[in-house]
Amino acid sequence: MSKASIHIGKKIKEVLDKTSLSTVDFAKKINLTRNGAYKVFEKETIDTGQLQTISKVLNHDFFAYYENQAANIKEIKPDYGYATKAEVSDLAHAILKLTKAVEKIQEQLPQKAAKKATAKKDYTKVKK
Repeated sequence: MSKASIHIGKKIKEVLDKTSLSTVDFAKKINLTRNGAYKVFEKETIDTGQLQTISKVLNHDFFAYYENQAANIKEIKPDYGYATKAEVSDLAHAILKLTKAVEKIQEQLPQKAAKKATAKKDYTKVKK
């Protein structure tokens, strides 16, 4: 579970603790046993139907936690994956430098190949 995620069971327990309902009464109202209610408090995720029932029983909108989380994601997401003008400029400059370096190496390759061929000819002449 990521740090930004909601532990819905803990939220339900927090809200229940602020009401006059006991855990047993809460469990009965959501058609669970006392142990079943404690299992709900341990859940990091929950079925939406069950969450809707719990929301009605506790008169609390637990879905709002997810709406707020989704809103935060929407605020962050438009910037995700896009470079700034400065970053694009830096990349363009780096590409230009690399292109020039590759061209320089390509220019030197035929010269090195020619030198090797000449050296090989010289070697074979000396050997004979």
